Amino acid sequence: MKSVAHTSVLRRLIVVGLFFALIWLVAPDITHAGGFGERLSNGSFEEGFADNGVALGWTAFNNGGAADYIYRDDTGTRFLADGKHSQFLRLSTMNYFVTDPNRYSGIYQTVAVTAGTAYTLTLNGMMRVLPNDLDKNNWSYIVQWGIDPNGGTDWGKVLWNDLPWNTTYNEDDQGALSRYTTTLVAPSNKLTLFIRALKKFPTNYRTLFVNLDGISLTGQMPTTGVGDTTPAFNITLPPYVYTTKPFTVRVTATDAIGVAEIKLTDDGNVVGTSTNAVGMLAKTVDFVWTPMTAGTHLIQVDVRNETGKTTGILQAVQVKAIAEFLQNRDFEDGFAPEGVALKWGAFNNGGRNVIEQLYDDTWKPVVASGKHSQLIEISTLGHGEFDPYAESDRYAGICQVVTGLTRDATYYLNANGALRITEGDQHTTDWSWAAQWGYLPSADPSCGAWNSVNNWQVFPWQNVGYRETPPQINATTYTFTAPSDTITIYFAAWKKWAIGAREFLVNFDNLSLAGYSAR
Repeated sequence: MKSVAHTSVLRRLIVVGLFFALIWLVAPDITHAGGFGERLSNGSFEEGFADNGVALGWTAFNNGGAADYIYRDDTGTRFLADGKHSQFLRLSTMNYFVTDPNRYSGIYQTVAVTAGTAYTLTLNGMMRVLPNDLDKNNWSYIVQWGIDPNGGTDWGKVLWNDLPWNTTYNEDDQGALSRYTTTLVAPSNKLTLFIRALKKFPTNYRTLFVNLDGISLTGQMPTTGVGDTTPAFNITLPPYVYTTKPFTVRVTATDAIGVAEIKLTDDGNVVGTSTNAVGMLAKTVDFVWTPMTAGTHLIQVDVRNETGKTTGILQAVQVKAIAEFLQNRDFEDGFAPEGVALKWGAFNNGGRNVIEQLYDDTWKPVVASGKHSQLIEISTLGHGEFDPYAESDRYAGICQVVTGLTRDATYYLNANGALRITEGDQHTTDWSWAAQWGYLPSADPSCGAWNSVNNWQVFPWQNVGYRETPPQINATTYTFTAPSDTITIYFAAWKKWAIGAREFLVNFDNLSLAGYSAR
């Protein structure tokens, strides 16, 4: 009799074999009953904003020229018609002496409708300008709307309609939202709604602020004939996946009616779900997936449209256990007599009246873990502060050759460290000192090629302490893509200025370079 565990493994192998890269269509017996409803997605701006400040589901546009344009989420209560968010637009010529006429900035969205039927369009908004603007309330600024009757996105071909919002408030006034409602007949089964703020004249030192909220287009829902198709989508799975770190799974979906929901699962466990009250015709979602176990993971994506029809896909993804690539990274495996940690090399650029030394440091306040850290010292003690032989940009550091990486895979660099200087030195916050790291895409066991590194990154460690009163140990993480299977990684102390009678100390500890290993 087979064991339960054996049966489970067998079942899993069958699933992988049958469903790898298999797409299925689930078309439930649901017909789109028509009816009336909202056709704009995220018209009240409550379903989030992209990194560029434009509400999800919408696309921004402007006509450039001698003007600056900003878009962002605004939670100011005086700009709200519905919910807690509004779309903010700013059009400014403050940075331009010579400007252009007819500068505009706006947003648009394409939606599915039913040709030949009437729809009610509602918009809420407010215009504001600077208090000293002489063009306030003389129709120098207006908000307009228009449509593309076939769902196109060329705002240059739109026939614009002025909104009768004839009050422009001062930027710091309380103000009041204006509301506009009209009816339009859909010329086809798809249309694009455009809304823009317009600054008419080539006046400089002007700024127009516009908030939009509660944008609605209601009417006949698309009929059964339009919604007979199922959603289509693409999934982009990350290469070189390993445990405990986040990876992006991108899903791009389209549907003739609207994408209402996208769901991602890992071995049946929900990674994330993105839903919209009104589906978008096209939608891209970046799911953050953090696999915790190595082995084969079954990644499933399901996309549902507004009619309830679903498209799904199941793919098998191989996940590796995260691997560590640095040797003696916590410096607990010993040091050479000259003070360099075993498995590491050392380098410096010398200089007149300067001493660079490395030590095994066991002082607990500068040890991040265990009992040891690598100390790097650059010293001009014994020479006057204005020593004419002092030189700027003195470096000292350590390096290690790293092998077994996978080209184009992502890796995490973690470093702990503390910066100290001479007791009483006032240069604690002016970046006179720094610790940094960099790498070369080749083996350099002697560290002799350190000055060929052109990708140095300074650790953001501004907290500089004194020799006997060290600061709290810093911890910093970077990600980078491996340029080759072998690299040499460098960690350095950097004394910037040609000043004598100074001592700069950097302690590194608990270093890590972790990520994908093909082994």
